[in-house]
Amino acid sequence: MAVSYRQLLLERDGQPLNESQVRLLLRQVLSQLRGYHDRHQAHGGVSLSTIQQVPHGCQLVPPTRTPATTTPQQDIVALARAAVTLLTGYPPSPDWVWQEHCEIDPTLAQVLTQMLAGAFDQAGQVLAVLVPEDFEATEFDTAPYTPAVVPPPTPTPPPQGRPMTPIEPAVRPTQPMPMVAQTTPMYNPVNPRSATEVPAMVLLLLGLGLGGVLTVAGALVWVISQRHSPTVVTTVPQATSVPSPQVGGSGGQKSAVAPTTSSFSAEDGVALVEAWLEAKKTIFAPPYDLDLAANFLTGPAWTDVAKQDGSVDWLRKNNTYYRYGRNQVTLKRVLKSTANHMVLDLTIQEQLNIYKNGRLRQSKTDRDTYRFDLRRVGDAWKIYDRRSVK
Repeated sequence: MAVSYRQLLLERDGQPLNESQVRLLLRQVLSQLRGYHDRHQAHGGVSLSTIQQVPHGCQLVPPTRTPATTTPQQDIVALARAAVTLLTGYPPSPDWVWQEHCEIDPTLAQVLTQMLAGAFDQAGQVLAVLVPEDFEATEFDTAPYTPAVVPPPTPTPPPQGRPMTPIEPAVRPTQPMPMVAQTTPMYNPVNPRSATEVPAMVLLLLGLGLGGVLTVAGALVWVISQRHSPTVVTTVPQATSVPSPQVGGSGGQKSAVAPTTSSFSAEDGVALVEAWLEAKKTIFAPPYDLDLAANFLTGPAWTDVAKQDGSVDWLRKNNTYYRYGRNQVTLKRVLKSTANHMVLDLTIQEQLNIYKNGRLRQSKTDRDTYRFDLRRVGDAWKIYDRRSVK
């Protein structure tokens, strides 16, 4: 069963992985990224959510949508951020030296530092430095992740020597006939007359030859009933695909998980806030995922969370984190609604537990009315500001 490394880190309560585990992850993900980069493409969604642990290794989930501006260099930077988070339990930031929070080989630390700085343009360049020359690749190092595809069923040909029936073509086509539902009658393209007309005409001629009036009448009734009998056609509903939200981001500029339709409604705004409340569970607790926060926040809201001495930085430095319970969001009023800007007053009830040094310090239920300022950023909506309304 595949499990994302974000979920794995949560299950470990933020406890980091060791160097050998991270080296294996780097080697296998870089090998899979090389397939994209050799084709001059980028994955565009590398994060702890898209790197999955599978039996005997890890796999990089294919992207659902790759932004046109994404480059292979950005793939490598994102992979380095994920690796540092797994080594330390925290995402890297400019205001602290991550190497002091883990025990790894200096060579690996130097490679990760160069990856974070954007010194590599292709995954193959990193592999040449990171992997020894005598390394023998495994199937997980080279094969990209591809979902299993079930081939369509092959029609079974009729046994040899079986006489042709009226519902089969008199001349077999060179290509296999398309599969149809068993309840749908097949049409004979060679003989335009219905298959039911042949035995009907035979009965009619027998009736005339024998002078049997009852036989003629019965044959006519049977022909009419067969011509007007309904044809049963079985239809198979077409599968519909639902686009997955894009994960990852930095600086509050990547696509959010909010709806991207042109008609953004108040209900969409409420759904965005509800999704933000769920995301807080991994933003204000290990692994303190600022990449996820960037999917929801922009402007002052993003600055308050991500800046030096901001809320996430304060929690991390004080070895403190929040655990959220159930929440409820109620729409009170819509103050503004345009194509690019919406202001909502929402009443939020939320359960909150505060931990410091791994021990529960406070447990409470907050209920307050907040004014959310939502803005369109590119093709997505994000939270620009939020303040309490007394």
